Parts: sequence; structure tokens; C-alpha cells
Amino acid sequence: MTDAQITINHDGTGSVTVDGETTTIAASGAAEARQEATARIAKRAAELGRPLPATAAENGRTWPLLISTDGTVTPRPQDAAAAARPSTVSAPSVEIPDAQADLDVTRSRSVTGQPAPSWEQPATDPIISEVPGAQDDLEATRPRAIATEPPAAPRHSAQAPQIPSPAVDQGSPVDELHTIREVQSDVHSSVAPTQQNESQHAPVVDLPAAADAVDADPRWADISQQPATHGFRGTLNGVGLKLAPTDEELAERRESLRQEIAREEEARRADEQLAQEEAARETRRAIRDRAAAEKDRAERAIIQTPFEEPKKVIIANHKGGQGKTTVTYGIGATAGRIRGGDVIAWDANETQGNLGFRAKKAPGARSVVDLLEEAADDFTTVEGSKRATLARFTRSQGDNLFTVLASDESRDRQDLVDADAFEKVHEILGRFYSLILIDTGNNHRVSHFKAALEAADQLVIPVSAGADGAHAAEAMLDSFESLGHSDLVEGAVVLLNDSATRRGDATGIAAKFEQRVRAIIPIPFDPALDSGDEIDFDALQPSTRAAFQEATAAIADGLAKRN
Repeated sequence: MTDAQITINHDGTGSVTVDGETTTIAASGAAEARQEATARIAKRAAELGRPLPATAAENGRTWPLLISTDGTVTPRPQDAAAAARPSTVSAPSVEIPDAQADLDVTRSRSVTGQPAPSWEQPATDPIISEVPGAQDDLEATRPRAIATEPPAAPRHSAQAPQIPSPAVDQGSPVDELHTIREVQSDVHSSVAPTQQNESQHAPVVDLPAAADAVDADPRWADISQQPATHGFRGTLNGVGLKLAPTDEELAERRESLRQEIAREEEARRADEQLAQEEAARETRRAIRDRAAAEKDRAERAIIQTPFEEPKKVIIANHKGGQGKTTVTYGIGATAGRIRGGDVIAWDANETQGNLGFRAKKAPGARSVVDLLEEAADDFTTVEGSKRATLARFTRSQGDNLFTVLASDESRDRQDLVDADAFEKVHEILGRFYSLILIDTGNNHRVSHFKAALEAADQLVIPVSAGADGAHAAEAMLDSFESLGHSDLVEGAVVLLNDSATRRGDATGIAAKFEQRVRAIIPIPFDPALDSGDEIDFDALQPSTRAAFQEATAAIADGLAKRN
């Protein structure tokens, strides 16, 4: 089996040939290309279950390598025939690099900007070429190039020591030259002879660079090739030279870039975490929005239920100040807007009620008493039973699409609406409206209250935050049950009105009714209702309108079951 062939170009392109099959490489740089080439051969080695020999060619030079199944790369001595044979890229035989060759290679790199490949040991410091007389001194100390043969000794014992780049951040060029001479002398005295020939040595080969975030970063190619800025080299570059940085400066640049990459990665992860949290919030928000939309559709569908006959809803609590008027108006506006009209709210208070005052006013302040005195007889004939006739005594609520029939505002006529009068008005309203809301007074013993109770299809009980309102409501329910209206009590809807000034135990109040009624719905405090002025339904808070819609849907659901 022939060696696997690796060809790497400085721009990151290249190719890998294994078992005669060639695959091209297009990486962001030479370091990434080497890693990709190594990974592809390691994959084939794993398939075969043994390491594969490979020959790497880069920048006109070749390296014999051995790539194991896990991707480990080690130098492989060339045989004599391979050493004598020119490489596929016309590279010379591998030699122990002398100082002059290293100087030439490094000088070329400092001019072209091409980095040394990680297959080989970095070249000798290029500063020597800039020191007067250094070139001649190196000629006298340069060792001869020696062709290499495969050593019989183990791999680790045949590898020649590598020549480190001397540090030159401090000291003169002459001191630097002496340092290089000493290093070269140490190298020639420490190279171990092989069993075949003491003058033959293993080639100087470095392992490929380990995976590093810095090497993978496209900025490193430019940063590593920038001229030196530190030490003696930085000083010389300050007067116009273009000397490459020392290993120490390169290490500092590498560490600086590594820290920058770490900061960027931390920022990226923070942004990613923030994006995930925002996505989670958006998901929860979307779920809530979908649930709210489904709830809204369901409630509107129930409120729009057509009734086969007029339905009467009484809003009652013996205790005053429990919010009967605001509840009546809120339910009337909600039902009117969703049903498209066909709703009337009647203030059937035995005394002077508040619904007419809180509702939108009409040009003429007429009331239920005026209807009884002036037009009741008109509705006894077919010709007189006109909605326009009734409209003279009611008050349209504009965009709320419901109508208000107010109680009389005169104290002199407040007792004119008795049980018979209630029946007469109730019959007239039933001709033109399918949903009649009756805002009752506080005295459940008067005749027209008893008539309203007999006619009711649904009971709504407003309760304020105080304990007194809850106690009055409980007593009222006891009274209704004693009068034979247990069905109304069981199907009742309790509305808990929150207050800005009275903070009662809402949980405790709800517990009093949860076993007796069908539904308990809280109505939040809203300044637009607390002022006592004319109610502007559009000025209510969204939560308040949503609570009235939920309450209206619960009422309509009870009415639909009585169809």
C-alpha cells in the first residue's frame, strides 16, 4: 500500500490522496487544512485498524508521517530510496537545517507573509540577517547537509533535538549572534548516531499543531505576520525595518487573541442564553395569548346564544352599596356589544335608583313611570305596539348597543310601580328585547320585587369586599330558598366587587357561596366606575371589561340551559 499523500497550500486549499482516491480541501487557513487532512486519513486508518503512513507536502518541502487511528501524528523516518527520490512537489531531501537555510526561509516568510507550516520546526531568528557581520560568522559555523537514513533505534530516540529561537527582546545583535552559535554547537554535539551510520540522523519533524481556537480564527493569520512591536526588534521596526516578532511576542499575541476569543464566546453564549430566555418568554406569551383568544371566542359564542323567548335577569342584594348599578351597566354594555343590541336594562328600584344617573342621558328625562302613565294603553293594540313609541321613554347607550329604562326621579311618584305595573312593563319590554336586565331595589318585601323574582330566569348577586354585603347576600339567598326559588339560588352568579377603600377577605367571602351558587367571578376595582359619574365603558381597564365578559358569559350559559 502506498503512502497517503497530503498537499497543503498557504491559503488553506489542498488535497488528500488515500488508496488512490483524491479529495480536495478548502479550509480557512493552512492550520485548519492540516487538521482536516489528518482527520480524513485517521478515519481510513480506523477503518483498517492500523496506523497509515503519509507524506505531507507544504511550501516546497515534504515530511514523512505516521497517522494513527485516533488521529495522533508522529514523524516517520524515510527509507533510503525515498530519501534519494525527489518529492512530488520537487522538494529537496530532508536535512538538518543549517543556520543560513533557516535565515533564508525566515527572511522569505517575513517578506511574503507566509507562516511556517506546523509540520516543521520554526526557523532560526530572522534578526541575524540584519546584524552586520553575522552572515560571515554563520558561514564558518554552518554544518554540512547530511542525507537521512531510517534509524534502527526507536522513534523517540532517533529524533534530533529541535533548535529553539533565541530570545532577543534584550541585549545587542552581537550577543544574539553568540547565542545562536552556542545553540548550533549544542545541536551538533548532542545528535545521537544511528546503528547504521553515526553521521546519519533522523529528520527534524514537529508534530502537527494541536487544535486551537486561535489557529482556527481567521484573524490569527494577519496578527501573527505583523512586524514586531516589542523589544529590540520593535525598536528596529520603529526606524523602518520589518522584522518578524519573537516567539515570546507571538505567544503574547496568541494569548491576547485567545482571551479575546474567550470574551467573544462568553458574549455569544450570553446572547444565546438571552435569546433562549426571550424565546421561552415568547412561547409562554404565545400560549397565554392563544388561551385568551380561545376563551374570548368561547365566551362570545355563549353570549350570542339566541333565546327562544325573552330572558329576565335580576341583579339583587338587600344591602345597598354593593355595586348593583355598575354591574347592571357593565353586563348590559357587554351583552349589547357582543349580541349586537336586543338588550335593555331596567332600573326597577322601588325608590329613586341610580341607573338613569350613571347611564348616558337622553334629550328628555323620561322614566318607567312616564311610560306607564303616557303610553301603556298604546301597547294594548297591534297598531300601538311600536318600538318607536317605547323609544320615547328609554335611553340609548350609543356604541354599547343596549337601552336603559330609568326609574322615576320624582319622590312623589316612587310607589306607582307595583306588582301589576311590573307585569305590564315586563310584558311590553318582552315584545322588543330578548334579554332584560332588572336592577332591583333593596327591599325584597315590596310587591314589584316579588314579581321580579317570580319572573326571573337568572339571579346575579353583586357583593362588595366588606363582610356586611356578604352577610346580606347570604340572608337574601336563605329568603329566596324559603320562597321556593332554590333553583335560582343554585344557578346564581356571584360577582365579587373589589374596592379601593374596603379590603375584605375575598377568599373567605367566596367560601361562603361556593357550595350554594353556580359561579363566583371577581370584578377588579376600576377608577372609572368608582367616580360615581356617568359610566364610560370604553374608559374601563381591559381587565375590568374582561371580567364583565366572563360574567356575562356565565349568565348567558345559565339562560341557555333554561331555553
